[in-house]
Amino acid sequence: LSNLALAYKNSGQQDKALKLFEESVKTDPSGQTLANYSALFIESGQDEKMSAICKRAIELEPSHPIGHWNLALALLASGQWDKAWDEHEWGLVNNCMRRDRELGGVPVWDGMPGKRVAVYGEQGLGDEIMFASMIPDLLKTNTVVLECHKRLKTLFEKSFPSVPCYGMREEAIPTWPEHEPFDYRISIGSLGKFYRRSRDAFPGTPYLKADPLPSGEKVRVGISWSGGGPKLGRVQTRSVPLSWWKSILNVADVEFVSLQYTDCKDELDVMDTLGYKIQRMDEYVKAEDYYETARLVQSCDLVISVCTSLIHLSGALGVPCWIMVPKHPAWRYQNEGGNPWYRSVRQYRQPENKQDGWIPVVQRIAMDLDDLVSARRKRVA
Repeated sequence: LSNLALAYKNSGQQDKALKLFEESVKTDPSGQTLANYSALFIESGQDEKMSAICKRAIELEPSHPIGHWNLALALLASGQWDKAWDEHEWGLVNNCMRRDRELGGVPVWDGMPGKRVAVYGEQGLGDEIMFASMIPDLLKTNTVVLECHKRLKTLFEKSFPSVPCYGMREEAIPTWPEHEPFDYRISIGSLGKFYRRSRDAFPGTPYLKADPLPSGEKVRVGISWSGGGPKLGRVQTRSVPLSWWKSILNVADVEFVSLQYTDCKDELDVMDTLGYKIQRMDEYVKAEDYYETARLVQSCDLVISVCTSLIHLSGALGVPCWIMVPKHPAWRYQNEGGNPWYRSVRQYRQPENKQDGWIPVVQRIAMDLDDLVSARRKRVA
C-alpha cells in the first residue's frame, strides 16, 4: 500500500497518495512506511509535520537512510543548519540519494588540517556551484583537488587557480587519481557539516570569476522563465510563462537578454511579433562550457529568473539577481526569509501556491525594475 501511495506521489496525484499513505500508516506503521509518508510533505511548507513523521520512522528503524534524508530536507528548509547537515550525510548511505565516490582508496576527510583533500561534485550544476562556496573555506587549512562536472571545469579553474580541476565526475572510473596524489576524499555537499552549521557561517560573498562579455549603454537584464528539470511537477511550480512578463518587459531603457536554456524559440518569436525585443545569445546560454554562460551573466546588470542553476551562477559571480520563488520552494531557498548563500540575490516569494500566484510577483518586480532604471537614469543625468 505504501509503495502504491509513493507511485501516486511520484506521478503527481497528491490527493490519492495522501489517502493511501494515511491508510498505510494505520495498518503498517513501519519505519519504511513512515519514511515514504514523510516524502509527501517535501516542499510543502509543513516542516514540523514532516520532521515529526521522520523522527517516528527513525525511532522504529534507526538505520533507515530515507527517514534521515527526509528529516535533513525539513531541517535544511527551516534553517536548522546545525542539526541538518548530519542528517544530510545519510543520503550517501547505499548511494540512496547522493553518490559516494570511492576515489583513490583513501578515507573520507574528517576535518584534519594540513592535508590534500579530493573534493568531488554531486547532484545538479546549481548544487555543485552552490556547494563550491565552501571551497575557499577548505583552502584556508588544506590543499584541494577538485573533481567536477565537465561543464564547470573552466569556470572552476579560473575561479580557484591553485586547485587542479578534473571534469570527470560523471565517469564511473576516472583516470586522474592515478597521477594526482591526495590524502582524503569528500563529497562537496558534505563540506556543509564543517563550514555552514549556523546562519552566521554563510559569508554570501562572490567566489566565482568570469570575464564579462561587452555590453551597451542600456541596463542589461538577463531573464529566465522556465525551470524544474526532469522531476514531475517542478516545471509547473518553477515556471512563469513569458507572456506574463509583459509588465517587466515594458520597462524602458532596458536591454533584455534571454538566459533560457530550454527550447524557447516559439515563445520568443511570439514576443517579437508583439513588439517585445529580447536578445538571443544561444551560443553562450546553451554552450557546453558553462564558463561561456558565466561570461554572459557577468555582463548583466541584473538577472531575473525562476529557480534554476542561473540563480547559483549569478549569486556566485556576485551579479544582482531577483528570483521568482514558489511559496514552498526547495530547501536551498528557505521557507522563510532570504537566501543565505548569496548576498546579491533577492527573493520574491509567491504569496499563494497556485499558478496565478505569480501575478503579484511579476508586478512587484516590474515596479522595482522601473525604480532601479529610473534611479540609474537620474545618476547619469
